[in-house]
Amino acid sequence: MALGLTAIALLLTAVPESASACFMRSPQPVQVSMDHISVDVVNNVAVKTYHCTFRNPNGGAIVGGTCYMELEPGSQVDNMSVLVDGRETQAEILDVDQARKVFEDIVKSGGSAALLEYFGNQLIQTKVPRVPAGKSVTVRLQYTTVLKERDGLVRLQMLNTNPKTLMQPLDSASVTVNFRSDRPLKNIYSPSHEIKFVEREGWDVSIEWKEENYLPKHPFVLYRQVGGEAVGASLVAHRELDEDGTFMLLLSPTLGNGAGQITDSQILPKDVVFCIDTSGSMLQGGKMDQARAALEYCVKTLRPGDRFNIVDFSTAARSLSDTGLLTLDETSRAKAQKYVAQLRPLGGTAINDALLLALKQLRAEDSRPEAGSSETEARRLKMIVFATDGLPTIGERDPEAILRNVAKQNTDDVRIFVFGEGFDVNTKLLDFLAFSNRGDTDYILPDEDITKKISRFFDRVGSPIMTDVQITFDGLETRDVFPARVSDMYRGEQIIVYGRYTGHGRKTVNISGNVAGSRRTFSYELDFPEYSEDDKASFVPRLWAGSKVDFLLSELRTSGMEDKELVEEVTRLAKRYGIVTPYTSFLMTDDVVTESNDALAARFGRRASALARTAAPGAPAQAQVEQAKQENEFRRKNQKSGGVAALDEAAEAFSDRDLKAGEGLASGKKLSSLEQIRSIGTRTYYQRGTDWYDSRFELAKMPEVQEVVVGSEEYIELLRKHPRFAKHLALVNAYVEIEGQWYRFRERS
Repeated sequence: MALGLTAIALLLTAVPESASACFMRSPQPVQVSMDHISVDVVNNVAVKTYHCTFRNPNGGAIVGGTCYMELEPGSQVDNMSVLVDGRETQAEILDVDQARKVFEDIVKSGGSAALLEYFGNQLIQTKVPRVPAGKSVTVRLQYTTVLKERDGLVRLQMLNTNPKTLMQPLDSASVTVNFRSDRPLKNIYSPSHEIKFVEREGWDVSIEWKEENYLPKHPFVLYRQVGGEAVGASLVAHRELDEDGTFMLLLSPTLGNGAGQITDSQILPKDVVFCIDTSGSMLQGGKMDQARAALEYCVKTLRPGDRFNIVDFSTAARSLSDTGLLTLDETSRAKAQKYVAQLRPLGGTAINDALLLALKQLRAEDSRPEAGSSETEARRLKMIVFATDGLPTIGERDPEAILRNVAKQNTDDVRIFVFGEGFDVNTKLLDFLAFSNRGDTDYILPDEDITKKISRFFDRVGSPIMTDVQITFDGLETRDVFPARVSDMYRGEQIIVYGRYTGHGRKTVNISGNVAGSRRTFSYELDFPEYSEDDKASFVPRLWAGSKVDFLLSELRTSGMEDKELVEEVTRLAKRYGIVTPYTSFLMTDDVVTESNDALAARFGRRASALARTAAPGAPAQAQVEQAKQENEFRRKNQKSGGVAALDEAAEAFSDRDLKAGEGLASGKKLSSLEQIRSIGTRTYYQRGTDWYDSRFELAKMPEVQEVVVGSEEYIELLRKHPRFAKHLALVNAYVEIEGQWYRFRERS
């Protein structure tokens, strides 16, 4: 009797050598309902525990079968134990050849080709004798393994999930990883999921991710780096044959409990002016009370050596101190708290006057250190924290004039961080104000707490480690490096830089910046591959493309004019890498994907001013703010945490927004679902009808296509000859290019 594939479960953790998925073969279908993983990593020794729950939905039938758990080639496993519903069970490890035979037999006998996503790995095999009707059985696997490290970096992969083509959601899924190391932890980063850092007793750093009703989209990938330098640098790169390479550079000071190793002397002092709107509209919804609480928190958490002032503005702008910045001590803190307590909402909104007064407080001639002071004083980070809930109504009201005035007065490279509160704000003015002054923007909706938003922000930027960061590469040609201007580095945060490169081998990367009162350079020898033999880092080109698209769209917005070359490049990248951004949407047509240049030009090039009041002609203020909030969250995630998850979350948010608004592009056709896009390795596939097309496939030219039936001898032979393409063959009814030949893999009749 032929046995078909019945379930594929999510996950099991993996490093370059670890388990990442489980599935079960049985006479009748069995569903995977839950997958949970915990990993304890001490130095480079990992103890991994996986729980995979199978549910029998078959009425009246008791189902038994064989459970397989995936291991990548070369995995070294010690102290392995397998329990089925709490009872110890024998298990064996199938090598790559034995595992391939299992995969081939399943596909030949009519099972789902989706399983081929795991082709080429080893398997742990065990028996699951009984799954009663309507009941569940949990398989628990635990083993110890040593993680492979290169340049202080190790990679873990887990939640390899149900093959995407099955689209079977899990009731719940989770990953927990605990780290303890003799060396300082520098970078912990997931390009696939949005992880949360948590504190656990006895561990330096712990991360977790969990979700209910989880529909797998990507394997869960996690990178961890250790190192002895004050600033850690790690590199993840991918390169296809005969193409330029793409890199992702992660920079970070020490993380977790190890962050305590960063002393106060390493944290740069800062000069900060809190510039707060106290106009009459702040009375609504308790906004003034929340703003006062946020100010009190920020003043309370200022560090020794910091200097500060408070500017509040309504019909006029005034300040806590008229004689300049106050040095933080108990007297100045008490004075500030008393000042904040008496703030009352009244009058108009003098935005221009407030910004100029705040800049005056920070100008070099007003805050220059006295003779004989340390060099640290000369390298202070200067910033304005600006919050408003309205439009400029007093004094200068023209947004462009306000920006010109700020640019003229900001001669000391002051960072301006902006918060827009509520819906009655000019998002274009606020975005440009932050963007032009090396800051960031956030929007606080009416149902959000101002205190929490601003206090979380100040926790983030309160401890600068390195400012004016610059990156250079010795002996390597790089291009299209984003972000174009690297941000400052704060304790507990990381900077992510993407770029393209030619050349290869061990190259020196230099990170320069102001650290602990002096200009310092940290140099790292990192490996830029000539060719990537696997797809472990194949997500990097898509993330790079997302960063470049974000940069180009910012250029289009700031210019307010149509630039045909920029529009065409946005279109090319969006189509090639399957990117849906705040300003691009996909249409599925007979040509697979058409992104109209006219439509993009309509969005960017036909506005009277880049500082127009609304997000689009006739758009209500609420829609304007919600759009700006989504755009800035997308940019912030992509630059600070990065990852495929950021791209996908933005795609979902903006597709939903456009669909709800009934907004279409030039052709007027309906927007596609994100389920019609698949990213496999560095390739992107689009669905038209029941078929999937590589983004490089041109229907108009209709190249010669060889048709192959899934499960046939020809299909199996291609699989054996090109095992790296197994994940592509898992996408049934797909047009796939292998070494210059196009194939269409169709389901058997």
